[in-house]
Amino acid sequence: MAAAAVAVVSMSMPALAKVDAGTPQLLQTLTEYGITIEYNPDHCSNGYAGRYSTDKVMSLCYKGQPTAFDHDTVRHETMHVLQHCAALRRGDSRGIVPLAINPAERNQWVSQVLRSGEINQIKDTYPVSAHQIELEAFAAAAHYSADELATLVTKWCRK
Repeated sequence: MAAAAVAVVSMSMPALAKVDAGTPQLLQTLTEYGITIEYNPDHCSNGYAGRYSTDKVMSLCYKGQPTAFDHDTVRHETMHVLQHCAALRRGDSRGIVPLAINPAERNQWVSQVLRSGEINQIKDTYPVSAHQIELEAFAAAAHYSADELATLVTKWCRK
């Protein structure tokens, strides 16, 4: 369970952060699907950019006007929501697991989206048990738009 807690934390390593006009709608979709969104809760002072817990709570930490990095964090944490929803749909009790089942295909996709230096930085930051979850989340944040992630939430998550 400790690995799952670490796996849901987003550190400051966005691949290609971008402001995404669909982020407000993505947050609305998450709320409609039972995800509680916390803005700047107390644990933000621990250096988190954001995190998602299997209690269906997404915490977002930012200062002032949200930046491209903050939008990236929303997409990253949404991927953790999707990983959790997929685990629930598949009857997997581990909490948060990669959305893509095939490890070879997942690793190939991650390698196409993220640069090798980014992959190494993620692996250096997170424990081995969290590598696949985090690599997939960082790649998803770089690859998918907020609108695409909102569509995936409606596909994988239950209201």
